[in-house]
Amino acid sequence: MEILQEFSIWTKGDELQGKIMVGIGLVLVLCLLLGFKYENPLLKGMFIPICLLTAASLGYGSFITYSRTKHLKTLTEQYGNNPKETVKMALGKAQNDHKIYIILKIVWSTLLILSVLIFLFTVKEYYKGLILGLFCLFVGFLLIETFLHSRLTHCFENVSRLDKLSIF
Repeated sequence: MEILQEFSIWTKGDELQGKIMVGIGLVLVLCLLLGFKYENPLLKGMFIPICLLTAASLGYGSFITYSRTKHLKTLTEQYGNNPKETVKMALGKAQNDHKIYIILKIVWSTLLILSVLIFLFTVKEYYKGLILGLFCLFVGFLLIETFLHSRLTHCFENVSRLDKLSIF
């Protein structure tokens, strides 16, 4: 039962992150609507990357919120039928997700550093805004991946520990 509690904590944390992402996406929509009125070239340059961040926050946040609820129900049913196989399957999926999160964090970090370097050598205001918007986009993606990865790592370390201790 402790394993199911760990799964529950993990999925509820991801659901909460999805709801926060949707909330941030809605705030970004308001910012975009307000920023669209101004003729500042810096704001115009930031428009497209911030639109992408908004779409990712709303879309991925909604997806996480919706899918994690179903995922917990599925895990609970599978665990009731075959606990060992369910834990083995979940740990395998967690290992794959762990590898993907590491790769994505490296990608976002590299793009973040690259955008800072390009920003330092850019003179036109529009392009500075574009690079600044990309910087915000990469920071947003890096934060999203870091929080998801942190929760996943914590949960499945506990599940692995409990799985070795429990007797089925």
